[in-house]
Amino acid sequence: MENIQQLLSSTILLQESYLQAKKRYVSQIAPDFQMFRFFNLNENTLSKCLAYLLTPDESHAQGHLFLSRFYQLIEKPEHSSKKNTTNVFTEFTIKDNRRIDILLTDKHSLFGIENKPWAADQKDQLLDYANWLATEAKRRGTDWSLIYLCNNEISEFTFRSEAPEEIRNKVKEITFYQLEDWLSDCALHIKAAQVRCFVEALANFIRQEINGETVMEIRNELTESLVGSPKNLSAALLIAQNMRQVKARLWQDFVSYLDSKLSPLGMIITMADELLSGGKYAGFSILIRPGDIFQLNWEFERTDYRGLAYGIVASEEPTKKLQKSHYPSIAKAMRRMFPQVDSIEVCEGWWPWWSYAESGMGIPNNWGMEPEVWTLLLDRGEGSFASSIISMAKRIYNETDISLLSKNQKNID
Repeated sequence: MENIQQLLSSTILLQESYLQAKKRYVSQIAPDFQMFRFFNLNENTLSKCLAYLLTPDESHAQGHLFLSRFYQLIEKPEHSSKKNTTNVFTEFTIKDNRRIDILLTDKHSLFGIENKPWAADQKDQLLDYANWLATEAKRRGTDWSLIYLCNNEISEFTFRSEAPEEIRNKVKEITFYQLEDWLSDCALHIKAAQVRCFVEALANFIRQEINGETVMEIRNELTESLVGSPKNLSAALLIAQNMRQVKARLWQDFVSYLDSKLSPLGMIITMADELLSGGKYAGFSILIRPGDIFQLNWEFERTDYRGLAYGIVASEEPTKKLQKSHYPSIAKAMRRMFPQVDSIEVCEGWWPWWSYAESGMGIPNNWGMEPEVWTLLLDRGEGSFASSIISMAKRIYNETDISLLSKNQKNID
């Protein structure tokens, strides 16, 4: 415990020193600026960014720079010749409505890329892609490869181990750490400043939002501190092993606090078990009144506490009739009560009114990459995350028509 306390004290001192330096030079270096924070960069848009760079005749005007170095990355340098015409597709549909994220084709080979920065694998997804590529390559008389772009290993769930060896040998794993290195290497050779800015911003996004790397200056000093001291290293690993339990405890205490403040009004607070482990679509909800079929909900749309959104969601699968009768009036009422929220209003799906946490609440969307954000779960003061949730729930309770979120809705002007 003494070693742990010393490590924590030195880390806090290091972080405070960085924050002081950051304040002093913030206008010159803008360390928190991230181009992609203004866009919902999900798996599909990330695939489009990569496909754009891999297409030689695209408007980046860098020709084969990205493609040739990508072929080197996947150990296929023989395909990097400028004479070899490569076609690039995104969301390429194959049988059973499966979609390969990125497909590269040339006269010699087929290359499928399964892009998995956050999303969970689907049953036999990778095996289905591999089998299709093998069949299509045989039909064309060409070679093929399947690239699994992910920081996790290929699981049995998506690619069964009993797959034939000739199929297994064609599947290659590439991590986002390698992809970030590829982007950074390409950036050194880009001639157009605006394109270099885009590529560096994309590399930085991958570094922070997918790979979870800390700020370079802190990371380097922490690394030196840990590898230079067996006691520090042992203490750090012990802390790391317990972080899942720490996060689970923070959520349990936080939701319990919300329940203590809202249950006296008859509200019902529930929490998905998956929230404790950072599961996809996991969060907590507040049923304003018993019997309501809509509830106030906070949910991470991706794994590892990424993409926090909040809003009104149906508690049971909505029918088209329900959507038509309830969604417009719910959206109108929420918009009237919370005009400061840059909300998304739809007439289909489960959420008639919702927003990402950064809008209206000022809470980061991606908690997995924000060490400081977890302290918000400890704050119970005025203006805190907890008080904002309680205030929102009470306002909906006091100001909405009792039938708004229930089955027996009447017309609302």
